Amino acid sequence: MSLRRPRFQEEEDAQAINISPLIDVIFILLIFFIVTMSFADSEALKVDAPNSSESEKLEQAAATILIGADSRFVFESKECDSKELVRRLSSRSAGTKSVVIRADSRVPVDRLVEAMDCAKAAGVENIYVSADRK
Repeated sequence: MSLRRPRFQEEEDAQAINISPLIDVIFILLIFFIVTMSFADSEALKVDAPNSSESEKLEQAAATILIGADSRFVFESKECDSKELVRRLSSRSAGTKSVVIRADSRVPVDRLVEAMDCAKAAGVENIYVSADRK
């Protein structure tokens, strides 16, 4: 008489690796990284904005003009001159009535005023200058 157990079909299936929990974990990680990822256009150009104790948050969405330390304009992640800026703002101003100018603290005031003039020439109604809160 043999003391060996009879082999059943279920024992062979138990040896297979079940990867469905692994797939669940991968999908959860993917969702986590997508949700926590920030999509910021202001990262296109490093701007050291001036500080202000009187700054306030803007309630509505507005187009953003970046002016780098080298006094170049960047709008919608593309570098442009003043004529190109007026053209781009004009084409976008149908849905945008506000513009935020985010200028580096080392930018001369005349370059900031030139950006404001471009926005007014494009028909923008509200112009804001961005500053970091102290």
